[in-house]
Amino acid sequence: MTDEPIAPLQLPPPVDDDDISDVLAIDTNKPLRLSAEGIRCLQKATGRSMTELLTDDADESNKMQVLAFAELFRRYSRSGHMPDAGVLWEQAGRAYIPLVGDTPQPDPLDSDTSTAGLPSADTGE
Repeated sequence: MTDEPIAPLQLPPPVDDDDISDVLAIDTNKPLRLSAEGIRCLQKATGRSMTELLTDDADESNKMQVLAFAELFRRYSRSGHMPDAGVLWEQAGRAYIPLVGDTPQPDPLDSDTSTAGLPSADTGE
């Protein structure tokens, strides 16, 4: 590591109107998508496969960083300017990532929200 200050994160412009330019919003209702080129870029940056990174229970932050990397890779690919894989991974690690579209699922055991049981199970009839 060097003692040089890290430059502020410069995100590429958002592709859709659903993002704010200084925040990397990730919609949790959309599946994780990364092209073969993106997967190779991720492996070059980390030395690990995407599967290893996503299943690493010892470092949960890797999962978020992979999501950010995939979104940044998508944006940079569409803008026509792709930074080095290591730079992209570093940016993904520094990005603020609010998850949008994340709606909590109802508890299936809660009798007020459960639709799995028959009506007679609630009334005892």
